[in-house]
Amino acid sequence: MLFRHFRAQLAVIFARFQYFMSGHPPNPSVLNLFPEITQEDSIRTWCGNAVVAENVGYARRGKILRVVHSKSNDGKNHEDIMFEVQLDGQTSWILTDRSAGGRNSTSSPSPSPSPSHSRTDLGASSSSNAAYDRIVVPAFGKHDAILLWINDDPVTACSLKICSNVSFSLADLAGLLPLVAAQAKNYNPLAKQCYWYARAVYESIKRKYPSEETRGDAYDRRGKHAKLLPVPCKVSENELKLIQGAWLTRIEEIARVETISQVISRLELFIDPH
Repeated sequence: MLFRHFRAQLAVIFARFQYFMSGHPPNPSVLNLFPEITQEDSIRTWCGNAVVAENVGYARRGKILRVVHSKSNDGKNHEDIMFEVQLDGQTSWILTDRSAGGRNSTSSPSPSPSPSHSRTDLGASSSSNAAYDRIVVPAFGKHDAILLWINDDPVTACSLKICSNVSFSLADLAGLLPLVAAQAKNYNPLAKQCYWYARAVYESIKRKYPSEETRGDAYDRRGKHAKLLPVPCKVSENELKLIQGAWLTRIEEIARVETISQVISRLELFIDPH
């Protein structure tokens, strides 16, 4: 644990040093989507922020390279999805998962891990309630900072390497996640829990984008809980079809969002057509 904490802090310090030594002025979009300190927020808030005029250009440039479906290694039987993202030549990571207990969307500025209100153990949640589907954006996008925040070192169940000739952007991802959450707004430990959410996100991406799948050590245990769910939790074919249809529509809507520079250019032409 101490080594993980030290490694994460060292990675963030080094990234901060590189950032300030680069001599480039801060990009407001970069700071909103990948801040200097680890933050978490509801997917509705984060994904909505990613596709507004101020950020959508940046989100379109961000390319998803890999999708990793992981299972917790801390005894909580939790599952999540991590994304490897290439942004302006830099590799960054983000995480999404589902927990019990809906809450107002908040961003915590604390750099310390917060396992007490995340990564729900099914055994500790015996009834349905509002789900909390979140995004964790680590300091400077560092993978080690995610592990520090979730206080865990998950084991890979399976992963998708998106084909290099395929365009799968952060903007596309921001269109998907709220649609998955909308399919099941309540957390149910036996049906609509972290297993269902992770599988729905993973399978939706697998269906839409050509990719190379690799199975990890936890593949045979994904969607399972030794005591409550010996049979894997799955996503229905109808749910996946509904998500795919809505996602295509949402991607088209996001494609029509103008960036700030486009809006300014249009205004300038309107004010001074000559």
